[in-house]
Amino acid sequence: MPQGHVPAPVLLELRTLESQFDLALAQDCAPERCFSKGCVYRDHVTVDMPRSSSLPGLGQTEGPGSVPPQEYLTQAQCEFTHEKSVPTQDVQALVRRLEQRLSKGWLKVKVGRQILQPISPGLRESPLPPEPPKPAAPEPAPVAEEKPVEPPAPVTWQADVALRELWVSLLPHFSWMIAVIMLTMAALTIIWGLRRLGRETLEEKALAAQLAAGSLDKAPEAGTPPNAQEPSPDGADPALARGDAELAFVTAQQQQWNERIAQAELAKDEGMVVEMLRDWLKAGEFELLAKAIFVFGDRLSLAFTSDGELAVRKVEFAGYLKTVDEKALISDAEFFRLLNQHAISSTLMAQADAEVYRSLREEFGSNGVAHLIESLSPRHGALLFGHVPTDCQQDVVRIMPPELRVRIANELLTSNRISKEETVHLFEVLDAARAGKPLPPAPPAQGILDRGRQFDAAGALSVLLPLIESSERGALFARAQGRSGGTLPLWYQDILYGDMLLKLPDELQRDLLLDVDVRGLAGWSSVQQPAWQESFITRLAPTMQNAIRANMSFVSRDEQLRAARRGQNELISAVKKQVARGKVSFAEIIA
Repeated sequence: MPQGHVPAPVLLELRTLESQFDLALAQDCAPERCFSKGCVYRDHVTVDMPRSSSLPGLGQTEGPGSVPPQEYLTQAQCEFTHEKSVPTQDVQALVRRLEQRLSKGWLKVKVGRQILQPISPGLRESPLPPEPPKPAAPEPAPVAEEKPVEPPAPVTWQADVALRELWVSLLPHFSWMIAVIMLTMAALTIIWGLRRLGRETLEEKALAAQLAAGSLDKAPEAGTPPNAQEPSPDGADPALARGDAELAFVTAQQQQWNERIAQAELAKDEGMVVEMLRDWLKAGEFELLAKAIFVFGDRLSLAFTSDGELAVRKVEFAGYLKTVDEKALISDAEFFRLLNQHAISSTLMAQADAEVYRSLREEFGSNGVAHLIESLSPRHGALLFGHVPTDCQQDVVRIMPPELRVRIANELLTSNRISKEETVHLFEVLDAARAGKPLPPAPPAQGILDRGRQFDAAGALSVLLPLIESSERGALFARAQGRSGGTLPLWYQDILYGDMLLKLPDELQRDLLLDVDVRGLAGWSSVQQPAWQESFITRLAPTMQNAIRANMSFVSRDEQLRAARRGQNELISAVKKQVARGKVSFAEIIA
């Protein structure tokens, strides 16, 4: 209680402070945990400042009482209670926070706290209402003479009564009856599943038959189109319309090619027409050559030189012409379509740079390429090996000595780019080797090796690495990782050789092979080393083994290499997918 009179303005400030305290406490502490006890007066100040003037004593009265007094609350204390479960650290922080929020200007507020004593949980429960008084027992009435009770009339036994009685008697037993039925069904299902486990289904047998026949994912044989007999909107016969279009196409193409052949000097020219005819004769395309002679005349024979290069093929073709039936050859329309395709191919192959690389396949044997690579510096030998055709690479790498394989692999791992100066030097080397001249000296070493256009170094390494010992491979990749600052370059992920698949877990290997077409997988495995090929196939499931073995028959070497390339690309994509998912580390399987 204050010792003196508390002015009304001070009380008003105190009530305002109390409202602010309640509001601040409700914001910072839950109402179920903290309870306000209000605020009490501690001290106030009365301000009575005299008026002042610029010139004392002139027209102004100074001294106490010249200004009405003003009362301000300067000290107050607020308190709250809290549950015992509130942590002491939180309570102390709350006290300081409330003091900071409420104190302002001359007013200084102190906040106190008290802990509420816990009570029994039963105290919160309301007591049960008192039981109503039992009424007094009535006095017994006089006993009257009892009449005999007649038995109830018998209930007529009908269908609805029988069903109700059956339902009432069976209802308590429904739970265990349902449980017995479900357990019986589960046991039968488990027995059936155990008997079928591991056996091939009808779908799997059909899929295996398709894989064995090599007919999976193949388009059905071309038959009569569904609209072949449908008349055209103008009433014309579709077959006649197509025949007219084919005839117009053949006429236009024959006129165009007659002009090309007339302009070409077949005996001297080295143009597209001559190159195409010579390519056909080299490749043994006797059917196309015979059709061309029947269409354009025997003047085409002038394109074949008499230098002895094509003598054997000429004799074979002459024998073929004696027995060929013109009616058995392809149609004119199909011939001109193939002629246009081969013309574009011959134009590309006749260009100077393509001719140089083409000579690696046609003018050099595997031993010649291997000897040429060994004669060059390691860098230029690796670049030359990277530009050798894939089918030739596999033969060349078997001929190489083990030390040369390691040197070539080390250079290929350095960079997958070839500079313009290195390209020019390779052309000069190949031209000199074709002409039988001494090889030109290597240009001075460049400061930066990783520059220029990209070439398929990953493909060359995929052929080279399987024939290098595992320890040597690990050392090669360790050096490559050191050159790259501890990480492998991204283009290394295009490298794939057989041992990489064997390092994968069995389950991951099965998932990876499911993403690869069986024809491509068969082509890729057919070009691997025979011992590794057999060990790889025997690790697969029997169905997959039969499918791969059934698809290993190829019409030609070119078809085998195309299937192998397609299978390798699909395997590379599948490995990249597993690496991106984090299921395998590429650095662990490549070394």
